[in-house]
Order: sequence, then structure tokens, then C-alpha cells
Amino acid sequence: MHSSTSQYLLSDSLGHLSTQLSKAILRRINVDLARAGWPITSEQWTALVRIWSEEGLTQRQLGERLIKDKTNVARLVASLEQLGWISRRQGASDRREKTVHLTETGRTSMPEVAALVSRILDIAGTGIDGHEMSLCKRVLLRARQNLAALDNK
Repeated sequence: MHSSTSQYLLSDSLGHLSTQLSKAILRRINVDLARAGWPITSEQWTALVRIWSEEGLTQRQLGERLIKDKTNVARLVASLEQLGWISRRQGASDRREKTVHLTETGRTSMPEVAALVSRILDIAGTGIDGHEMSLCKRVLLRARQNLAALDNK
């Protein structure tokens, strides 16, 4: 082990801590979705939320927002379409480009699934006051923006 790595503590790593939290939340969402009989995963839920809030995104735009490559987005969109939660339509400006939209099933299911996910996030935030939570979110957003700036160079 190098002397510089001997000083590295996972308990002090923003990346490690945020990854561990993310994994715990996603695992809990998957368990609770399955228990409630919803046929979607946490990964699909994340895409659905994006589509719900920005109806008509192209698959490319969806991929950018989810930080996923073209192949993974295509797989994700195809699985949601197969479940009947979204539909793809030809783009208005470029007929080769597909836009994604919630179906009636997706639209009517989202509030109930959102409530399930909100309960999980409320549990995760137990004992954390509003100021601490707001600060945590700002720090994570800033760190993400710092990394995104590297992608644009």
C-alpha cells in the first residue's frame, strides 16, 4: 500500500458515502416496489420521473439527464414500453429521433409510486433537520456540477 493511500478513509470519502446511501435507497425502493406489486425497478422509476417531469424528451436527452449511454437508455426505454408505462413517438423536427411519453398507465401510476418512494426518502431523512438536509443536497449538487464541468472540457 502506498503511503498516500494509507491515509484514505472510506468513512471520509464523499464518493463512498454517497454511493453507499444511493445503494441503500435504491435497494429499499426495489424491495418496496416489489412488495407493493409494482412491476418496475428503481432504475426504471428514475427514468419515469424524468419523463413525468419533462414529457416529450428525446431518448438522447433522457440519457443526458440520467447520465446513461445510448445503449442503456434504449434498453431502459424498451423495458418501460414493454410494461406499457411509456410510448415512443417520432420526433417533430427529426423523424428518426424518438420522443418518450407516459402512457395512461404510467400517468395514473406515478402519484402512487411517488408516494411510496417519498416514504422511503422520509425514513432515510429521519433525525436530519431541514437545514442539514438542504445543505447536504447543495453539496451533492455542487460536487456533481464540478464533475460535469470536466465532461464539458
